[in-house]
Amino acid sequence: MRSVNPTTGAAIGADFPRATRAELEALGDAAFDAVDFLADAPNAQIAGFLEDYAARIEADREGLAQLAHEETALPYAPRLSQVELNRTLFQLREAARVVQNDAWRLVARDDQSSLRMMHVPLGGAVVSIGPSNFPLAFNGVSGGDFCAAIAARNPVIAKAHPGHMNTTARLFEHCVAARDAAGLPKASVQLFFDCAPEDGEALLAHCGVAALGFTGSRAAGMRLKAVCDALGKPASCEMSSVNPVFVASHAGASRAASIADAWIASIVLGGGQFCTKPGVLLVAGERAAACVRERVAEVLSHAAPIVLLTASVRDHVHAAIEALRCKGAPSVVGCDRAAEWSSSGGFRCFPTVFSVDAAFARTHRDAVFTEAFGPLGVIVAVEGDAQLVDFARSLDGQLATTIVADDADATTRATLLSVLRFKAGRILDEAMPTGVAVSPAMVHGGPFPATNDPRFSAVGLPESAKRFTKLLCLDRVR
Repeated sequence: MRSVNPTTGAAIGADFPRATRAELEALGDAAFDAVDFLADAPNAQIAGFLEDYAARIEADREGLAQLAHEETALPYAPRLSQVELNRTLFQLREAARVVQNDAWRLVARDDQSSLRMMHVPLGGAVVSIGPSNFPLAFNGVSGGDFCAAIAARNPVIAKAHPGHMNTTARLFEHCVAARDAAGLPKASVQLFFDCAPEDGEALLAHCGVAALGFTGSRAAGMRLKAVCDALGKPASCEMSSVNPVFVASHAGASRAASIADAWIASIVLGGGQFCTKPGVLLVAGERAAACVRERVAEVLSHAAPIVLLTASVRDHVHAAIEALRCKGAPSVVGCDRAAEWSSSGGFRCFPTVFSVDAAFARTHRDAVFTEAFGPLGVIVAVEGDAQLVDFARSLDGQLATTIVADDADATTRATLLSVLRFKAGRILDEAMPTGVAVSPAMVHGGPFPATNDPRFSAVGLPESAKRFTKLLCLDRVR
């Protein structure tokens, strides 16, 4: 296996092996060597590993960012070399802080009954599978799930994403150096690059594996979740979200163009390849929706094609565009150019926006409200605020959703808030949901199908560490 440069379509970097079932079983066997050690090691030792790992990444900032750029076509600066790398460093150092103060344990005491309740490690490895779109901050060997698992003192078995294997290998070199310098067992962090699906399922079934942390497509997440459910093992799966924006009638009438500008910037940011991309914009009032359409066409009609992360991302977004086109969704921009192939090769897609009415959105709900990575958005024109609320009530679970409302929309805003609090992990006023702050107050989760469990967040320690813990009560145990 080799990584591919998305700009040219050419293979780059080293050859990486596909792990056999026997090799994966060996990873599971080895995890036992680290379980007791990590559970009992001094706080300073685990925290020191995380701090050292962060320092090594920081020292290799330019090299890692350049390598990630070559493998993903995401901008070197500021996206990779500053924003994402800084986020990666913050997560690792925040995990070290959480380890030092034992905040993740959330101890409860009943001294009268001599009881102590606390969160403890799971007693096995967490399999960490990261996505294509964050080669550093969500990488299986350096990202949020990795940090949460280590903070809760679990070994990690990471799987590299095929879209950035060279970046992952380089990160792992720094991880191994920090691991060994801290005196942690080699099995504290292990890595493999690929495997047959049935062998991956066998790894999850291994008695040395305790849980799964996954970020990716709904199809893959549901398959892995089913395996974990059958085994009775916890799975934390972030899978699918369109993160709709609800524009109330007065706001739409007074500032349609500026709302359109904010939405356009969000759906093309990072090539539209964010799990928090607001893929659907619901606008109360046909006149306001028409103004939004005009602004979208004005801004995007001459936009250049965007380089996407992988051939799979390109194929899926083109399929989503074709599905909407075949169902008769009117195109605002991009549809007639969606299948164009650049003479330079690579994986590209033109920014594409459709505009439909409420009846179309209801009839073709799956096509409109299914996540599609890439620069694709759908405007839904609804007749008024009551219909806007109706769509909110019928919404599937989301990572995030936004309400845009003026003072005159106060009643609609209050009703939307009342409905959407049960539909999303995060609700925003005015702001588009693309950015996710790494904060203990953040919720990056939500009801199905955004994730498989709305009780947890994949971002924000110590909360995110709870996904990889079990509860233990010490009853009269000193």
